[in-house]
Amino acid sequence: MAEKQLHMLLGPEKGQKDQYLDNLKKVLKKKGGEEPESHRFYPFDTDISQIISILRNGSLFSSHKLAVILSCEEIKKAGDIKMLGQFCKNMPEDVTLVFLSDSVSVDKRLAALVPGSEKKIFWEMFDNQKIDWVQKYFSDQGMKIEARAIHVLLEMVDNNTVDLKEACQKLSFYFNIGDVIQDEDIDNFVYHSKEENVFTLFEKILLKDLSGTLEVFSKITLSGDADLVYLLSGLMRQIRRVLKVKTALAEGEALQTAFQMYEIRGKKNQKITGDGLRKFGLKELEQVQREGEILDRRMRELKKSMQIISFQLFLIRSFRGIK
Repeated sequence: MAEKQLHMLLGPEKGQKDQYLDNLKKVLKKKGGEEPESHRFYPFDTDISQIISILRNGSLFSSHKLAVILSCEEIKKAGDIKMLGQFCKNMPEDVTLVFLSDSVSVDKRLAALVPGSEKKIFWEMFDNQKIDWVQKYFSDQGMKIEARAIHVLLEMVDNNTVDLKEACQKLSFYFNIGDVIQDEDIDNFVYHSKEENVFTLFEKILLKDLSGTLEVFSKITLSGDADLVYLLSGLMRQIRRVLKVKTALAEGEALQTAFQMYEIRGKKNQKITGDGLRKFGLKELEQVQREGEILDRRMRELKKSMQIISFQLFLIRSFRGIK
């Protein structure tokens, strides 16, 4: 077994993991003279025995196979790990296998299959690093961005360089060289761009607009690229924050003080949150959070079709005071 045939990439920093995979593809292409045949598997969507069978069969299209098993932290059954262990000891020479996870640890028996030199953990950037990264990005574009605008942007983007870069690229299209981007501009960009995202979905929920919520969710899922696990995680982050503000108000805090406590910045964001606070009672928000967290724990175990159905049911029940 060649060491370089097995890799394990862990941690929340998606951008660096994607870059690692891109570099690996380039190495395999250079070595084989053609693009490797790529496969992506989820352990809750495809049986381990089926994955191994696919990898053992010769390829008709390329001299090499690059397979990625995502969410590998879900591989915990002794039988599955045993099968993988037997496969890894006698891997075909034309296969490279990568275990991928957003977690920083996986089952010790699974981790033991991969040589230590090929196990990497990619951590998120610290807050000060992200601020510097955003400032440099817009500076390279000939623009400036105010500190408050950076904080608003960082609140609205998943904590990895892929999503941060994508958000900055899209935002830069709205401005010209020499412009100064302010926090209100971030609000307008997020809520008025043509793309639907976790924030436009969250806005419809807070306004108790059921038809609008389902329409936004449908547009997100129809793109085919949406990761519903990430979408729900981002939505729950917003719901938890609103619940904290609602709790603070119930304990006598002023609205603006509560906004500052839980870093709800931007006029548009504050207005939408304020509307939601009036439409949802404390008990309702608590129920929505509980049900959302239950679904959050189950999402990785569901196939894509069932993820969509379960997510839709959660959204509908959120408007009916989940019971």
